[in-house]
Amino acid sequence: MSATTENGAAAAAETETKTETNGAAAPAADSAASNGAEKRKAEENGDAPEPKKREKLESGELLFTGATDWKDVGRKANDLAKSPNTQWSPVRLAALKDVPIVSLSIGSHSAFCMAITDDGKVYAWGRNEAGQLGLGDTKDRFCPKLVEAITGYHIVKITIGKGHTLFLTDEGKVLSCGLNTSGQCGVGKGEDSKKPKLISYSGPDIVDIDCGSEFSVILDCEGGVWTFGHPENGTLGHNDDGKFIQKGNKVEFRYVYTPDKIPLFVDRDSKNKELTPITPSPKIVKIACGTNHTIAIDENCKAYSWGFGGYGRLGHAETADELVPRLIKYLDQKNRGIRDVACGSQFNLAQSEIKGMVQMWGIYHTTKEANMYPKPIQDLSGWDIRSIACNSKGWLVAADDSVIGCMPSPCTGELGAGTKKKTSAQPCIVDTLADVHVLKVGAGMAHSMFIVRNKTDKDKAAIEKFPVLDQADRD
Repeated sequence: MSATTENGAAAAAETETKTETNGAAAPAADSAASNGAEKRKAEENGDAPEPKKREKLESGELLFTGATDWKDVGRKANDLAKSPNTQWSPVRLAALKDVPIVSLSIGSHSAFCMAITDDGKVYAWGRNEAGQLGLGDTKDRFCPKLVEAITGYHIVKITIGKGHTLFLTDEGKVLSCGLNTSGQCGVGKGEDSKKPKLISYSGPDIVDIDCGSEFSVILDCEGGVWTFGHPENGTLGHNDDGKFIQKGNKVEFRYVYTPDKIPLFVDRDSKNKELTPITPSPKIVKIACGTNHTIAIDENCKAYSWGFGGYGRLGHAETADELVPRLIKYLDQKNRGIRDVACGSQFNLAQSEIKGMVQMWGIYHTTKEANMYPKPIQDLSGWDIRSIACNSKGWLVAADDSVIGCMPSPCTGELGAGTKKKTSAQPCIVDTLADVHVLKVGAGMAHSMFIVRNKTDKDKAAIEKFPVLDQADRD
């Protein structure tokens, strides 16, 4: 466990008080949901204000590869590899055929999928044990289904945890659904939510979101970072791991049920190990979460990390947990900053401020060697990268006219290179996508997704060559 400030005990007590207060916040969420209904009604009557202008994303056709026996994902890997329902090469999905998709859900440790259309609608499919698909029930879906409960909002980003989902709207609002046992939905203490509802938050507009396995992080337009959910290993960044001893020496945690702003960012002297508060607090512009850690980037391309420190995933050349956001010193040197980052379960891939360089730190698989601090991936040097996605043990990159993948064994189709090349411990070009232009990549625990350009006749002809998967009979 990393060193904390002298006020650590006080911070823990403060967190306990806050979480108890937050536990009564569910009515605020209900009120917010009511306001959302009023907003949608106003839109129908033409009385709503004009939405804020955002950059229009290029749309394309969705391709999918990987496991589709959702209940077995992460549980019965051997069965998935033998299942006839596992897709080893990219396929089109019948329910999304010719539907223009602009964005994919982000969640390296998830067993479900979501896709956003060019008009802000959402389709969901996969595991649904806690209602994380937002469809009003807990039934798994094998075919993408429109999330009707979110109609009236224009969704621009979706991030997913182990069993919960966050939705970001074009007006800076956040909705959530799914598992809420640790407060990860941010709607107050209460039951899981099977339909999306507004989180209990009334601060500045939100511009970015992400989910860990059982916690959530949101970023406001002023650069402030807010967290909620499970605090173990310091995942919430409030100088506390939330742990306390219950009767019978049972370990329990103080969950944070509504968004709580991180007040402190620190630097640590590598020699005397002293922590120094960074003042003023940095303005954060990008956040990304692994299973139980978070990376944040500020406006000057400096990076900060906190949470579980195992296998060097925090980039500090050590394995200690960090209870508050700590500056990654290696990325604080001249021309070594980063402008974007994607997190896998135990590792990170970051695009350097110097174009054409991608750095990795952490570990893909516990049988492999870990990078204890950021190191360049030589195989990606010089590529013009437009999209990166990470899952629990590997990554995919869309760059120039290719898709490059690194997916160590065991795999269940997420590499998408066909049955003759099911895995690759070294970066390789995914030849099955050679004839299409991939705009964006997405990855989950045992699947991958691609948004493929569908503009020209050549694009359309190339897409037509991919088989169509229709699993309607399984729903």
